[in-house]
Amino acid sequence: MISAGDELPLIHVLAAVMPQLFDSPTPYPSALSELWMGDHLEGLDELRDVYLKRAKQLGVMTPGARWFTDKMPLNEMHMGLIGLVFPQAPLLHVIRHPLDIMVSAMSNIFTHGGFCGSSLETAAKHLATSADMVQHYRDQMTLHYRTVRYEDMVDDQETTIRGVFQFIGAPYQPEVLSFQDNARYARTASYQQVTERLYDRSRYRYRNYLDHLQPAIPILEPLMEKLGYSI
Repeated sequence: MISAGDELPLIHVLAAVMPQLFDSPTPYPSALSELWMGDHLEGLDELRDVYLKRAKQLGVMTPGARWFTDKMPLNEMHMGLIGLVFPQAPLLHVIRHPLDIMVSAMSNIFTHGGFCGSSLETAAKHLATSADMVQHYRDQMTLHYRTVRYEDMVDDQETTIRGVFQFIGAPYQPEVLSFQDNARYARTASYQQVTERLYDRSRYRYRNYLDHLQPAIPILEPLMEKLGYSI
């Protein structure tokens, strides 16, 4: 059983409390260097305890559930920290056409540090930079990592979801395909969409805005090529 945790701010909490927890004069991520000190050898356990205690307080730990989800946007920026604190946690990275991401970013007002989305160029640079960071962590660490392509989800939902369950080592649950029947309120900016059946109107939506997206295209072309997307 998997409990839906929605968008949890807890990884960002760990980054914020780390200097104080480790008695470090430097902020995160350099505060991680304190783990070399004898009195902080258990520091990762302390961070894990903070995360799990906060998750319990938020009520996301359903009795009987082996996992709960944390799909906070920008968690990928802390993938190195996540890999250290939860080395066996399955990391599912949902990707989609970068220009569709730009359309979505320009359609919403982000808070909680998402101010990179206030202009098209900075949003594009942030996406390209975060993708480089993810690749760096994958190159340098042993992560339990899998990409999930949004377009594959739309084209063949069941096959894609079966692959996800197999990756995390959980038995497949057919009822997840009928997520729109779940009466639980989803704490996310797309709360209204998750009550609908799977739709494809957001796929390649960027085609309607190509003239407006021109400043972002040169910034994102290397990423599109790497991920196998084209215009």
